[in-house]
Amino acid sequence: MQVRQLGLMKYKDALAVMEEAHRVVASDPSAEEILFIVEHPPVVTMGLRERGLDMVTPEALLAARGVDFEKIDRGGSVTVHEPGQLVMYPLVRVDARRLTVRRLVWALEDIMIRECARWGIVAARDDINPGVWVGRSKIGAVGVRVAEHVSKHGLALNICNSLNTFSHIVPCGIQGRGVTSVHHTLGSSAPEMNLPLIGQRMAADFQEILSSFRAGQA
Repeated sequence: MQVRQLGLMKYKDALAVMEEAHRVVASDPSAEEILFIVEHPPVVTMGLRERGLDMVTPEALLAARGVDFEKIDRGGSVTVHEPGQLVMYPLVRVDARRLTVRRLVWALEDIMIRECARWGIVAARDDINPGVWVGRSKIGAVGVRVAEHVSKHGLALNICNSLNTFSHIVPCGIQGRGVTSVHHTLGSSAPEMNLPLIGQRMAADFQEILSSFRAGQA
């Protein structure tokens, strides 16, 4: 699997890169699978479970506040991306790897849980709501789609982002629960965080988990 670091890239531009790469991986069996690692300027994205009630700030007002808005074809409702949040888009041939969507989501959640553990943070799944949680606050989100037997979209782990953009939405449509980040959870003890390095580490975890699936170990 090829791992590509895109740095800080406008969401719309990264989406175009992902869609073109998805087309190649889906149409050419010899093409290498790809895992994109990226950060985005502030943006609200609305998935297929479109719910206007999840928008605190109406779409028409977001641009005036420096926040982009995109409707996309992943699962789930509304979420946000902002600098300091690590975003990963895996383009994986699910049939060839004998993956289900549920197993793929499990793997993405697991690498976020592993990364949180490296910082001494106990993160866990929720029995009802997808993603990764620290207590009642969400630290990592998952939203995927499989088209032509290849996955796209992926995960977003809050590392050292401000969390300010989340004030514009009801995150993932879940009332009464908060959001947090690795930096916020650690508080004054938080060290400097290198997102490209963290991304490489999580990419290695992801490939290890996929290999264990293929070997029948998980």
